[in-house]
Amino acid sequence: MQGKVSMVMPCYNKVKYIGQMFDSILVQEWNNIELILVNDGSTDGTRDVISQYEPMFRERGYEVIIEDQINAGVCAAAKAGLALATGDYICMVDSDDELDPKYVSVMAGFLDEHDQYDYCICDAVLYTGTGTDKEFKRLQFSNLNAEEPLYTERYLLADIRSEVWVYLVRAEYLKKCNIIENYFTDTKGSHEPGFIIPLTLYPGRYKYFPMSLYHFNVGDIGHSHHVRFDQAQRFYDEYHRLSQIALDQIPESIANYDKKRKITDISLLSKHINLYRHARGMQDGHSFLEEAIDQLVETINKVCKVTKPLTNESIIGKEESFILAVKNKILNVPYNDIPVLLNKRIIGYGALGKAAKTLLPLLEQSPLKPTELWDITGDGVTVKKPDFSSLSENDVVLVFPLSEQVLEDVKQSSPCDVYSASEVQYYVSHFIKENYLS
Repeated sequence: MQGKVSMVMPCYNKVKYIGQMFDSILVQEWNNIELILVNDGSTDGTRDVISQYEPMFRERGYEVIIEDQINAGVCAAAKAGLALATGDYICMVDSDDELDPKYVSVMAGFLDEHDQYDYCICDAVLYTGTGTDKEFKRLQFSNLNAEEPLYTERYLLADIRSEVWVYLVRAEYLKKCNIIENYFTDTKGSHEPGFIIPLTLYPGRYKYFPMSLYHFNVGDIGHSHHVRFDQAQRFYDEYHRLSQIALDQIPESIANYDKKRKITDISLLSKHINLYRHARGMQDGHSFLEEAIDQLVETINKVCKVTKPLTNESIIGKEESFILAVKNKILNVPYNDIPVLLNKRIIGYGALGKAAKTLLPLLEQSPLKPTELWDITGDGVTVKKPDFSSLSENDVVLVFPLSEQVLEDVKQSSPCDVYSASEVQYYVSHFIKENYLS
């Protein structure tokens, strides 16, 4: 007998997409589904689509609960739906996304057969377009280990998946974590802190499936997509506030004062990393950049043990390398060193490109400083034209262009060690960590 899965879906003004989500639910390879649809005061015809599909869901054998409420925001709608759930397992899905046909069966099927596990996590894929015109792109997150003692830290630092939609949780564990009882309703912001922080801090056991079972529609601008810096500021201020609330609600027996303080500090660091990146990348962000760097430096000094206090001068031009170094320090990321032997020729390939302009200055004081620079548009003196026939096993090539094809072409042309820009970036961050972070 299949366990019952309560699938909670907040629905608000998604008439353009909700039919596609409903179609993907109808073809799930799992029969025992309780579909809870919370119509959050839609005004665009979404409620009519719900009525249209209700008989199809019932014919499919699903239980259907439809809750209509005055518009109160996605968090309030989610809480209302969670409170109605009667299933053995609970998941939440968004009304403008889509599910792989195995979304429920892979995760619920596993929990049916493994009582010692409390929840499952899947991967996701991004898509744009509709119908046969969809274009897919995999989400760029690091994989999870079988057991992840720093799960909450990795989540806050955006190292692993962060959306509530990729979790399917045993109902009794969800209740044990007091997630439904404490769910945020006073915000129209994010679900995530109030769901994922308790889910991952309580001692639950999870199974991770590196399968893209959830499909995120990024065709429309969502609440976490910002076009102005003040929007980003409000979002990350709110995200940090919600993280603090979620932590405050967790009992001391689960997370003591020191653990909560550490998680709060990491939430603050994550906020200022994101605001720095938005200030640097947004059209109106330039006027906020100096303040964003100030706050980033101040937070790194607060959160990390530094050999001596960092200053703006020590970090400017190396911001992303410092961020990576701090992140790796917090997460205890092991580092595989790039071996550099004495008297080896170190060649920086693509030395006139954008990535090289960022990375070359960072290599100046390190053992990996290139002894030669190559670029196809080089002048033949300071920057030489590439000469792959001159390479031997005693050489090292640093490939600065970010293209995977360029990297593969250089590897095929070279009998020596070849390293990508991302590997060089990790080397630089390791060098910074060793020299600045105790």
